[in-house]
Amino acid sequence: MKYEREGLLLPVNPEQTPDMELFASLNESLRFEEATYKELGASAEQKALAPELWHNGQDANLTVRKYNLSEIETRKQNLLEWKKDLIANNDINPEYKQLYRWKVNENIANINIIKASVNGDMRDFKRWNEYIYGKPDGDIYRAAVDWVANDADALLAIPDQSPSVKSAAEKVLELVGNIRGNRELLCPKEDSFEKVRVDHMRPMGYYGLLLAGVIIPEGKISNEAGDPILEHIVKNNLKSSYKIKNASGSTWGVSHRDQTIERPESYNLPVKRFVGLGAGHEIGSHLLEKENGSRGPILLASAGLDRYELGNEGRAVMREEIVYDKFDDFGKLPRWRDIIRRHIAISFANGTTNGEGTKSSSEVFTLINAIDMMYQSKLTPKDSEVTISKANAKTDALLLRVLKGTDGTGGAYLKDKVYLEGHVACWATVCEHGADIVSNGDLGKFDINNPRHIASLQKLGLLPDNR
Repeated sequence: MKYEREGLLLPVNPEQTPDMELFASLNESLRFEEATYKELGASAEQKALAPELWHNGQDANLTVRKYNLSEIETRKQNLLEWKKDLIANNDINPEYKQLYRWKVNENIANINIIKASVNGDMRDFKRWNEYIYGKPDGDIYRAAVDWVANDADALLAIPDQSPSVKSAAEKVLELVGNIRGNRELLCPKEDSFEKVRVDHMRPMGYYGLLLAGVIIPEGKISNEAGDPILEHIVKNNLKSSYKIKNASGSTWGVSHRDQTIERPESYNLPVKRFVGLGAGHEIGSHLLEKENGSRGPILLASAGLDRYELGNEGRAVMREEIVYDKFDDFGKLPRWRDIIRRHIAISFANGTTNGEGTKSSSEVFTLINAIDMMYQSKLTPKDSEVTISKANAKTDALLLRVLKGTDGTGGAYLKDKVYLEGHVACWATVCEHGADIVSNGDLGKFDINNPRHIASLQKLGLLPDNR
């Protein structure tokens, strides 16, 4: 069978894929598991206590408390047995066997992360995080710091700057010290950005197909106008049965476990943010990958090959960026700052800079809160109470996300570094292989930057062998 798209979607595969039984068997072994980032989530009590501790210069324990070790160990042993049977089965195509072997190794590593958190073993927690996600990229970390420091420099260069803004900017520069790198590392090349943007925005390009049949209103888009648009895209353009659902917080996401698109209970977004985030990032990347993966030659691509998230999130962020005429327009948004803040917090906590050790949660709070104070003081320079309150809330939310699973003495959950590192990696891949590689990533959940993913999927006929 030749795997060619009709618009955004591959045709429904009339044949059973060679990995159908293997895929079902692995899913059965994983049936009780949620995404690891959800399993590591802090309890309500921890979420309430942590900010109070951070604001008083103390560390907060966010280790997992809802599981016992025997439960975690049973889950791990089940996967080890599954892997043993996989290796022993000589009837499985070697290409499929290798892809599943890599995937189950990652599944086991994720269980080890949870187990380490339950044990309070931060050394193992760091080890297994780095096994899956790799150590934070030092050059990207320093470039992110330089981005923030450059904003501080710009604020200090303004004549008659507000004393509160000046003080906040000076504190940021004092804390980052000599960590600064080169922020230009984070910017895609102008010609590459334009090629991907033009390819996606042409009449029968990605966004033309994704938004077919909908009318995008002017001004801001709220739930009332936005939800019907999202529902149309899901049902008619992606032929999916996923439903729109309120998220537990303010973030957007896709839950393949629940088959839902999660969006804030109330939103009011500028048109380009709505199109780029709701339609392009979540539905048009994460859901589309899943739908095409289920139609292709290997069902595992509907759930994700091992370590696919770098390319997965990197491409999705690109879809947010290219709705703007230039990257600089996106680079001015709070969304870009959030992506940068995530990487700085994770890298600092993990001990990325100058060979230093991991940083405690109170140390991470001090750095990130200084950054948040700077940006907030620019918005509310004459109201210190509002500045402190809003900056603290932003810092608290970020740390609850990136320090989940840790005991507060050091380290971070590394998953969210893939947004910035994936952005950089995917733009580099575009420079090397052209704009088409971005949309090729819609054929399943894999990493367009990973040579072994590409080679395997070319052998299976999912990807064109033209690299």
